[in-house]
Amino acid sequence: MSTIRGPHSIKTILTFAIAVVSISFTLLVSAILFSQFSSTIRENATVSTREIVRQVNANLNYYTNDILTVAGYAGDLSKQTNNLSRTEIEQRLRSIVDSRQDIVCLILFDLEGNILLSTIDAPVRPKEELTNQTWFTRALGGEGNFYFTGPHVQQLFTSSYPWVITYSQQISYINEEGELSQGLLLIDMNFSAVSELCQSAKLGNTGYVYFIDNNGKIVYHPYQQLINSNLFDEDLDSVQEHIFGTFTNTFEGRERLVIINTVNNARWRIVGVAYMDELMAGLNQYTTVMIIVLAFCIVITILLARSVSAYISRPIRELERLMNSVERGDFSAPPTVGGNQEVAALSQTFALMVGRIRQLMDDIVKSQEMKRKFELDALQAKTNPHFLYNTLDSVVWMAEQNDTEGVITMITALAKLFRISISKGRDIITLSEELEHVRNYLIIQQIRYQDKFEFTISMEEGMENLPTIKLIVQPIVENAIYHGIKYLQEMGHIDIKVFKRKPGAIVIEVRDNGVGMDAQKLDTILSLEGPPHKSGAGIGVRNVHQRIQLYYGSDYGLEISSELDEGTLVRLVIPEQAPIHPIKVAQP
Repeated sequence: MSTIRGPHSIKTILTFAIAVVSISFTLLVSAILFSQFSSTIRENATVSTREIVRQVNANLNYYTNDILTVAGYAGDLSKQTNNLSRTEIEQRLRSIVDSRQDIVCLILFDLEGNILLSTIDAPVRPKEELTNQTWFTRALGGEGNFYFTGPHVQQLFTSSYPWVITYSQQISYINEEGELSQGLLLIDMNFSAVSELCQSAKLGNTGYVYFIDNNGKIVYHPYQQLINSNLFDEDLDSVQEHIFGTFTNTFEGRERLVIINTVNNARWRIVGVAYMDELMAGLNQYTTVMIIVLAFCIVITILLARSVSAYISRPIRELERLMNSVERGDFSAPPTVGGNQEVAALSQTFALMVGRIRQLMDDIVKSQEMKRKFELDALQAKTNPHFLYNTLDSVVWMAEQNDTEGVITMITALAKLFRISISKGRDIITLSEELEHVRNYLIIQQIRYQDKFEFTISMEEGMENLPTIKLIVQPIVENAIYHGIKYLQEMGHIDIKVFKRKPGAIVIEVRDNGVGMDAQKLDTILSLEGPPHKSGAGIGVRNVHQRIQLYYGSDYGLEISSELDEGTLVRLVIPEQAPIHPIKVAQP
């Protein structure tokens, strides 16, 4: 009986259960912490970026307010022409321009494009060209109306073309006649003033700030030259869709955080762009550390789970080992297994059960040994009278024929048969003795049937002293003669061979060229159930088969094949055992 095992051991189940619960809890906590940390980092990055953009916007508003203050001061001076001369007003304006590096020039025009006041002495373009420029046309429309242009090449002078941002505003002034008139104030500022404000804003490693006007056109961009060369693209469509606020999008394969604010005085919009992979760099480091810590926790959890499960399952495995020993036939008193109370109690109960089973097994073994001996004796007794009847029948026949020499030969052979059959009361003899027994039997039958058949007996070298139960070949030979060769018209042949078929098995092969058997008769002989064939064939064969299986087990016995008019082949298969010494019997 083999041990029945489930798909998994208790240790495996406990390890798996503890590990799954612990690891699941660890993963859940890690996922929550990661989610919270990721959300916090993203929120902090957004707040930090928004604050930087707000600060740039505040600085720009402060700067534009400062320009408005300068414009207001210039407007006030232009109204004091009655008290101050043009030269004095220009000197005061020049002092402001000279004190600031960000202002290029300050000029007051009338609405026809004529210069009234100027801080720079340089030839200018004709007034017809000036009045058509954007900074001039956009500022008109009423006193106080002002306009900031984006960075551009100033087309004001004929000899220089500075890169500036222009502030223009329609103001009122006192003309030479002392009357209040409308004019246009122009202040050109260095482009670097705005670019420095944007370049000082650090949005990660590659983030940047740029400005667009109300029409969505770029006023300032740190990569303006690359954009003009078509080497860099900006996602202006998304900015136009959102107008104001904060959003994230993916542009050219990178996720970006975009923040949009309005520059009040300049009517521009400031756009901050930061890349999420840079803002979330801290999260990547945190993720790496968390994965290492999580892997370490999982390993520790698995080791602890194995230790706990081993501690719980060790007494059960020990009890299982003892049960397997009992299953293999070891009924020695098992020691008490330690461990938890349940296993200890089960171990004590098992020890009592094994003791009881051992006692019952001893009784059963004794009973079965006696039963087995009685069965073997009964089969032996059943075989011997059957053989003796046939032999004495032959002796009687020869005596009736007055064949005294034949009777003597047969009686002598019969005596040798009985000496081997008796074997000092032992059931086990050597193969050579069993074959000698068959040889004497065949001699007797040859005399009886007047040389109606011939026989050969062979055995592989070295098998002479191998043991076998006695009187297992003679009934097969007897059956071959009485039910096969007896009915032949020609000479019969009986061949007996002994050889090893495979390691651990011995085959005694008996082949005859008799009349053979049909399938129905062969099935009857081979079957161990039901009565034998009505002709009496198979009584000795069946007894031999039963004796071999009773003695050696169901894996051994007879194998029979036969065909009508072709003969019969019988193989006796017995186990190979250690050699024994042949039994010495006294000579008659």
